[in-house]
Amino acid sequence: MDGPERGRRRIDRILAHTFLADLDSKTASEVRAMRDDCRQEEGRLSYARRLLQARLDIVAAETARRASDGAGGGLLDALPSILAGPAGQSRQEGRPVTLYAPADDDGRREEDAALDDPSLSNLADMDAAALERFQQRLAEEERETSRIRSLVQERLDLLQGELVRRYRDGEAAVDQIVGVSRSRSADEGPSAG
Repeated sequence: MDGPERGRRRIDRILAHTFLADLDSKTASEVRAMRDDCRQEEGRLSYARRLLQARLDIVAAETARRASDGAGGGLLDALPSILAGPAGQSRQEGRPVTLYAPADDDGRREEDAALDDPSLSNLADMDAAALERFQQRLAEEERETSRIRSLVQERLDLLQGELVRRYRDGEAAVDQIVGVSRSRSADEGPSAG
């Protein structure tokens, strides 16, 4: 499923086996644009993954609540502590955070369907088997989203490394790497100092 037949969505372009082909022949601006696409996609996938993890946490709490015969109150009252996670635990992974903004060309994605699923609002109505199936489906979607995110991160790291190499070897100026034009700094006016 690699190549042009995968489609025109950004994620399809990034995951295509041809995405990194002929990297040496691309300009620094083209490589920077590819890197920026990877950053946007990584941000989108991170956002989707976190939402899936939150849903899994909620389902696990409902399962535990049922096992304790409802002791400790209702699920709605417990949501703040469920979503906060264990004390001291952080899900940050050391990358700069990009706010997720859907791109126009992205189309519908599998994880979007999982996130749009209204089943979360019906947990109390699910029997144990339905709850388990829902949890398994969310877990599989979270694993797949994580797998794809890792592939995007690999491409992002490779592209960032290529840009750093070009700068270090004198093949590209810093404004070509970071995308800041010299005229922009002139438009900002004099410095206050």
